[in-house]
Amino acid sequence: MPARTVADWGGLHEWVVDAAADLIAAGNDVTIVGGPGLFEQRARAAGASFIAIDWDRWEAEVDRIADTGPYDIVFAHAPQARMLALSLPRWPGSRLHVMVHGAYHDYIYTWAQHVESIAAASPCLVDFLTRIGKVEPWKIDMVPNGVHDYVFDLPLRSLEERIEDGVGHIVMASRLARDKTMQIEAAKETLAACARLRPDVTWQLDILGDGPLRDRYEREFRRFAQHHPGVRTTFHGWVAPEEVPLRMNTAVIGLVSGMGGIRTLAAGALCIGVGARGSVGVQVGQNLRAGLWTNFGDHGTPQFTPTPITQDLERVLQPGHYEDAVAFARTAAQRTRSGSVVRDALLTALQCG
Repeated sequence: MPARTVADWGGLHEWVVDAAADLIAAGNDVTIVGGPGLFEQRARAAGASFIAIDWDRWEAEVDRIADTGPYDIVFAHAPQARMLALSLPRWPGSRLHVMVHGAYHDYIYTWAQHVESIAAASPCLVDFLTRIGKVEPWKIDMVPNGVHDYVFDLPLRSLEERIEDGVGHIVMASRLARDKTMQIEAAKETLAACARLRPDVTWQLDILGDGPLRDRYEREFRRFAQHHPGVRTTFHGWVAPEEVPLRMNTAVIGLVSGMGGIRTLAAGALCIGVGARGSVGVQVGQNLRAGLWTNFGDHGTPQFTPTPITQDLERVLQPGHYEDAVAFARTAAQRTRSGSVVRDALLTALQCG
């Protein structure tokens, strides 16, 4: 499985490591091709072999990777990994699959005919691949982001339990980079609404993650806190992926996209979805439908306008209404995005194990 993204570690890497673990559990041997570091450590811990390469000179690595073959399946993730996969020899009986994790065209019309199938990380991307990429619909499988089944067993806490110590936590968990900057204004709106609705509570924004725009995030929220005395912000830096659901389980709100959205729903917190392509708002009603469809705003929401965050919080951030919202959202996520559901979709898409 060649996998490459601009970050040293991110949602794509988590997806690949979890997929490797599922494939290995089903009786397959898995070799991952990627950059060294945390990705390699976690891949090996999951039981996969690992070929560390320099993505800036991936063309020079093709022969070395080919010498470790043959492979029955080559399953590539993201454009540069797809380019490498197509450059590998076509071993007799081998099958090439590609997964699309984001709304990028990737010159798909030039290579779609050479692969057996294309997996898409959300229903939105299935639509994108057929409507924009012109890929034959029968060739596409939806294999979404998921969350380990045990997260759905974390206790469902009431709103009052979450703020009983006088602090309400709003958690952001994502890379602090350009494609996530729309979360800044959404977080300000959320904090302002929470402080107005529950002035008896101190509202803390917990930012999990790091990235090239951390200085901007710090400036923005420092300036915001100066005018909102009941608000404070803590930057926690990178945290282990398995810690994120635990943080969400005690938070009032998770303001997230992608994998963070599924983790928030599964852990039983109220989710606000804001991703690279826009906001899908507080995850209730039609917003929840749009959130699951678009990977919580990461993959685009054509012809959809979410209800305003402040308006929804006025209704949902009340005892009884809050509990109903998070309970249904958790059920929706469990039915469609639990780890076992994703595992079965993956094995079916690759026709293995």
